[in-house]
Amino acid sequence: MRTWIACAGWLCVVSLGQAQEHAPPPAVPAPLQSASAPPAADAGAPATPAAPAAPASAGEASPPQTVTITGSSDAKAPRVRFTAYRDSYLTARKVWQVSSGSVVMALRLIPAKLSATIDDVRVALQGNGAPMPIKVSDGGVFVVPLNEDIAAQDGTFLVNKSRGELTANIVLQPSVARDAWNVTRVGQVLQDARRAVRAITPWYKRPFASDVQSLAFCASERGSALHLVDGEQLIATLPMNEPAVNDINQPVFCKIFDGEDKYPGHYRVVLPEQATVLLL
Repeated sequence: MRTWIACAGWLCVVSLGQAQEHAPPPAVPAPLQSASAPPAADAGAPATPAAPAAPASAGEASPPQTVTITGSSDAKAPRVRFTAYRDSYLTARKVWQVSSGSVVMALRLIPAKLSATIDDVRVALQGNGAPMPIKVSDGGVFVVPLNEDIAAQDGTFLVNKSRGELTANIVLQPSVARDAWNVTRVGQVLQDARRAVRAITPWYKRPFASDVQSLAFCASERGSALHLVDGEQLIATLPMNEPAVNDINQPVFCKIFDGEDKYPGHYRVVLPEQATVLLL
């Protein structure tokens, strides 16, 4: 879903350390046999040429070698205040209530500086207790959790970026289970999402706000398809070929529903494994 309300935030720079593994010092060679050591054979026996040393078996350890490993350390834990939690909590709760739980509110993190990166961003929610990690999807999108206790404690979103590196926009996402979609549910979620947009948009911004136009089942590549199923019977195969952009402005290919579709409402919508559901 496109975004309506922008909120600024701060982050802290991720420092990637170089890890180097130092090899142990070279092994001390075993002492050589003394020249005065008595020979193993009888004195009268002819001398036997020394047998060549047997090659080391596969199970024997190889001589120690010096190996240098260079790599990046894990991203630092979120410690920098991004934005207050309470305002996001109140908005997310309103979205949940007016949509009867079929739509959730997420925040999409956006670089505010050219040097900022998103792929390594981490987020936590801090109240009076220990910070609670929050899952961030590809592109820096995370669903705002509904935690009344932390909201009452004036909680804060923490990030692992420097101050001023990030901003954020609101994104609405369907919260219907993948195996619970049917044609009726598609229309219901569209109506719920439109109510949610009106509920969280200030009255003076409503004339300029974008409304939800459609619900789309999308894939990253052209060629996927939805299946409409009645019981165990396949009714229709619907190609996902209509171009669109997802919540992080990446191109996708979709089957788009506008809520006016004429299919019977009880037909189940079966999604491909990698499909995502978007509000457009």
